[in-house]
Amino acid sequence: MVYLAIALVVVGALCALDLLLTLAVLRRLRNRSSAAPALTEDGGIPVGATVAPFSSRCIEGMPLTERDLTDGAVVSFFTPGCKPCRDKLPRFVEQVGALQGRRQAIAVVVAGSHEQRYADEAQAMAEQLSSVVRVIRETPEGPCASAFGVRAFPAQFAVSAVAGEPPTVAAVGDSVLTAVPAGRA
Repeated sequence: MVYLAIALVVVGALCALDLLLTLAVLRRLRNRSSAAPALTEDGGIPVGATVAPFSSRCIEGMPLTERDLTDGAVVSFFTPGCKPCRDKLPRFVEQVGALQGRRQAIAVVVAGSHEQRYADEAQAMAEQLSSVVRVIRETPEGPCASAFGVRAFPAQFAVSAVAGEPPTVAAVGDSVLTAVPAGRA
């Protein structure tokens, strides 16, 4: 009987310790999530969020920063090995081709440097996209992907830009190519 009482006290103490540790983890996660920008279901920063500063180069060698984004610009992210990216790519090229000259469009092909198996697909994506848009190739932690908080693919953003202010996200998802940019008809 004494052993049973001791076992019960030990189990109760372990449960209390487990509860305290769980509460500490939850508090820490709550504090951490409030500091990070919210992500949309599309896997990036939400509408109204400011695009973080970035500096990159297009595959043609031209520099590109967040200040180069014009009002109504479309920034799309694709990655090799992603079936939805492969499925959306032809339609994206068609839609952007129809808008050519009226809106700035940039495509970012995101591929890890360690993913040699996707190197050919990434190159093919970049070539297909470069016929209608400026293309940037970068790693998942690259400057553009980080600036837009991209965590899922494909991801598309429409940008609202006012001179002298950092650009903000005006729309996300599939509707960015069909949305009329602010100030245009």
